[in-house]
Amino acid sequence: MNKINSRDRAVSPIVGVILVVAITVILSAVVAGIVFDVGDNIDEEVQAGVTITVEHDPQFIDVQVTTLGNADHVNVTGDPYDHLEAGGSLEQDDLRELGVGDTVRIGESDLESDGQSGTVVAVAVADDRETLATSQDYDFN
Repeated sequence: MNKINSRDRAVSPIVGVILVVAITVILSAVVAGIVFDVGDNIDEEVQAGVTITVEHDPQFIDVQVTTLGNADHVNVTGDPYDHLEAGGSLEQDDLRELGVGDTVRIGESDLESDGQSGTVVAVAVADDRETLATSQDYDFN
């Protein structure tokens, strides 16, 4: 009466073998990831804290760098950079490589007529990587 069915006994060893193989594959993948440093080549976005203030009376744009995060510096680009008045109080170099605490004021008189409206953009830079930190539209017309 104590007869064991051979089909019932085979289920347990098959499940055991499948679990052992699955665990071995997972552990092999983890060890390979550690040994070959998989994931170290993922670039982190460059981050910086920048405040852009647009005032209309009097008309000016203030760009202030509050923190650099993992950035080396911040560059100001966009329409003000492309349309600075020649011989004005600002030059394009004044909008480059800003650090913590640096503030740049771009007045209406610093801009050519084509630059009286547009978008000012602050870009965080680290080595050869660049990320948009913030941007702000303005219109002095």
